[in-house]
Amino acid sequence: MPGNQIHFEETHSITVDITTLLRFFARYFTSYKKMILVSLLLAFCVIVTDLLFPQLLRLVIDRHLTSAARKISLKDVPAGSAEFITAQTQYIIPCAEDECYFILPEGLKNLQDVEIKQLEQDGVMLPDKYYAVRVGPDIADIITKHAGLFYQSGDFVFTQYSNLSKLTTIELKRLRAGDLQGITQITFLALAVLALSFIFNFSQVYIVEYTSQKIMHDIRTGIFTHIQNQCLSFFTKTPVGRLVTRATNDVQNLHEMFNALFASILKDFFILLGILVVLFWTNWQLSLICFVVLPFLVICTAVFSVQSRNAFREVRIKIAAINTKVQENIAGLAVVKSFCREKLNEMRFQQLNHENYLANMKQIIIFAIFNPLVDLTRMSAIALVIWYGGGKTVQEAITLGTLVVFLYYIRMFFRPIQDLAEKYNIIQSAFASLERIYLLLTDSSIIADPSRPKSSNTDRLDGKIEFRNVTFGYIDGENVLENVSFSINAGETVAIVGLTGAGKTTVINLLERFYDVQHGSILIDGIDIRDIEKSFLRSHIGLVMQDVFLFGGSLQGNITLGNNQFSRKEIETALEVANASALVKKLPDGLNEDVKEGGKILSTGERQLLSFARAVLINPRILILDEATSNIDPLTERLIQDALEKLLKDRTSLIIAHRFSTIQKADRIIVLHKGRIHELGTPAELMKKEGMYYKLCKLQYLG
Repeated sequence: MPGNQIHFEETHSITVDITTLLRFFARYFTSYKKMILVSLLLAFCVIVTDLLFPQLLRLVIDRHLTSAARKISLKDVPAGSAEFITAQTQYIIPCAEDECYFILPEGLKNLQDVEIKQLEQDGVMLPDKYYAVRVGPDIADIITKHAGLFYQSGDFVFTQYSNLSKLTTIELKRLRAGDLQGITQITFLALAVLALSFIFNFSQVYIVEYTSQKIMHDIRTGIFTHIQNQCLSFFTKTPVGRLVTRATNDVQNLHEMFNALFASILKDFFILLGILVVLFWTNWQLSLICFVVLPFLVICTAVFSVQSRNAFREVRIKIAAINTKVQENIAGLAVVKSFCREKLNEMRFQQLNHENYLANMKQIIIFAIFNPLVDLTRMSAIALVIWYGGGKTVQEAITLGTLVVFLYYIRMFFRPIQDLAEKYNIIQSAFASLERIYLLLTDSSIIADPSRPKSSNTDRLDGKIEFRNVTFGYIDGENVLENVSFSINAGETVAIVGLTGAGKTTVINLLERFYDVQHGSILIDGIDIRDIEKSFLRSHIGLVMQDVFLFGGSLQGNITLGNNQFSRKEIETALEVANASALVKKLPDGLNEDVKEGGKILSTGERQLLSFARAVLINPRILILDEATSNIDPLTERLIQDALEKLLKDRTSLIIAHRFSTIQKADRIIVLHKGRIHELGTPAELMKKEGMYYKLCKLQYLG
């Protein structure tokens, strides 16, 4: 990989420098540095306890199960061997035989394996092994009873290990009471180590998960806040599904990577390092022998990483295709059924499903090959340890405890390698998600509030609106409005009509400051709306749209939009003004009725009635109706007309309508055509002029 970049081909290639991504991700760690350090410290404690347990096993074997004294003969001792013996005089016990002595197990532990081998070759150390025990009143009767089996010298008695089988079980327990006590102590110590390991593991996993959840909470909140603060132009170029994926799936991928990194990967890496250090410290020759297989394992892991990444990417692509197909089919189910497309769609979905099956099987095959290869490598390493280490144990070059410890550590060594290879895909996917989140959060289309607003929340707008030479286009070079100028006096009702695409809705979007004008200015009460805080501006504008969106939840919550300052009486009054009281009464739970996602239990007309109630409730100075009666039947429309007479009184009102029956009482009418004001005047003046408005009215009434 060239430079310092990572490339993913799941859906696109990453172009952001990896260090930039890591710095971006690291800033969320700032508040949780202490928690992360504690988790790393706990991980270190887990590693120590994991590495300590086999050493306790070795201690039991070498000190209490196979610990043995040896007989040495000082007749014709070579000079080199004499030096070994001289250094261990405190552990040498005279024997009944001339110039023969017993060397205690403690003295043997001070000798190197090569030194013991040299003593055996020189004939100084005899091959027989003896069990040594300090004489005491609790075993005196055993020694007396079996006097022919023991050699007593000073405070110790010695017997060959083969003689122990001649004792009864009770006698053997009394004779080896010290070993049993030592084993019991080490067993309790091992249990304590296991308990500590459990506590450290639990604490580390809990802290990592807690920290991870807090960080992901911050990232998810940051994404939500960032998306919510964008202007509408941001959403015209960004699909909603992609934004939902950023806040859910991509954040979840980061969560999995964080957990894998701090709960597993770092711990696995350090435990591998710890095992290597312990094994080489214990016996470097045996370590080199058992790690002969490592190059093969490294090659297998490298090949697996590449192949699994490709397979993982293909699976993700197929899953995304299936999700898209399912979502699209459900959303357009009415069209599918009306045009009898069920069979064709089913065939296409089966094809996608089969491709997903093949991609998953490819991934399974890769894992099915890699896992047995790791097991084969581990078993080969164990076989080498048994072959070489077993031979050395027989030759007494190493102890049985050392051999057992090696086998235990080898088993521990290969488990993290397998985990590291499998978590590679998690890291790959997480970096792709991290880049997409980074690009989202650095793509800002926010309409900023003025640094010094010319109005405050204590002010009250009169509602005079003025457009001065306004030019605007959603796409550069394609203007929707061209040099539009008009004014609406406070309390005046003005309607805007025109053919589809004339720019009517754009006027509303600019007035609400969903977009900023590119040329010219819009003023309210003589103040440029760019100098007014957005929240203050929009709190004085009531907008009733053609497509009414209702949130899942209660009817009351959809009217108040979560604002708890309105009383029950105010809500009921707003419903009466909007002629929506009958709608509420027919629902079983009234205002507490759950309208479901998108208001599925209500008709389009009923949803529009609720949007009128929303506007009435906030009592705005400026009221905007955007095709607000287009989906209402004539009977309901008459009720709305009655409500509008009360609603429009003493308010500045801007009405956009295709149905001219709703605007006959407007003070003035603006006719937009191709982004320009084509006609302007009262309804009577425009009808008398017999221009575009007259023709539109004539066409509609004839229709």
